[in-house]
Amino acid sequence: MDGPRHERRSHFRGKSRPGRIMPVRFRTAAHAVWTDAETRNIGVGGAFIASRAVLPLGTTLTVEIKLPTSDRAFTLPAVVRWSSAAQGGMGVQFVGVDVDVLLEMNDYFSSLSAYAE
Repeated sequence: MDGPRHERRSHFRGKSRPGRIMPVRFRTAAHAVWTDAETRNIGVGGAFIASRAVLPLGTTLTVEIKLPTSDRAFTLPAVVRWSSAAQGGMGVQFVGVDVDVLLEMNDYFSSLSAYAE
């Protein structure tokens, strides 16, 4: 479906989307210490995490976010799908996320205007 109400991936490639930049923290199973970072683009399926700590492909990690619409912190299991020191971050895919968490995230992200400048 095309039209102003639907986000098209090609339209947003390389561009930040309103409301999708937020502080996060992450850690791996091997490291108990949380690393503070920020997303440049986040959705229910995953995120680009801007961080000097770039993890290798396939690394499993836990990402914690707080949505502006909730007082609760969400802990999301994730896997690194790509990383680039040159781009200053990594792309992670959320895996095995509880459906209630996905619904709350979806409610927040769908409330954002994809075309706000």
